[in-house]
Amino acid sequence: MSEIRVVTATPVTRPARRLVIRRGVTANDYFSYCAEIGCDIWDTLAALPGRLDDVSFVILPQSMAAEGKSLAGCAAEMPAGWEGAVPDGCELIDLPEQEMLWFQSEPYEKEDEYGLAYSAVASAIAHYRPEHYGLRFACDEAPEFHYGASPETGCRQLVPAARIAPAAR
Repeated sequence: MSEIRVVTATPVTRPARRLVIRRGVTANDYFSYCAEIGCDIWDTLAALPGRLDDVSFVILPQSMAAEGKSLAGCAAEMPAGWEGAVPDGCELIDLPEQEMLWFQSEPYEKEDEYGLAYSAVASAIAHYRPEHYGLRFACDEAPEFHYGASPETGCRQLVPAARIAPAAR
């Protein structure tokens, strides 16, 4: 079994964009979402032309809650103003430009070791101190994006962030 030792954190600015999302009903994690909604939605969203990135599992902030729906969903980021056909069961959420922290694990050896990559990224996020770089986590303001893991790419996750004012000296 390999060991994931490296996780990088890179600040990025995501442009204003439109999220095509299929929300869960009671699901609160990837596995409960797939059990509730099914996995076909990934292929449906992946077929949308013009996506800005891979389809991802998202956790929405409470401010984006919808009655009778969970904060978990499967989503594709589309350019701002995108007006394509919205797949059945999906909705659109407009997102403003957002500072994000891109956490990326190193690749790993065997397909069944994805749990190591997820654990490494979760640990890196838990121990990361964005304030050292003029940022704070802002999961109450924007969605978290979980892009999955593969031996070739490792595990990828985008966590919302916001700039903070430097401390007075």
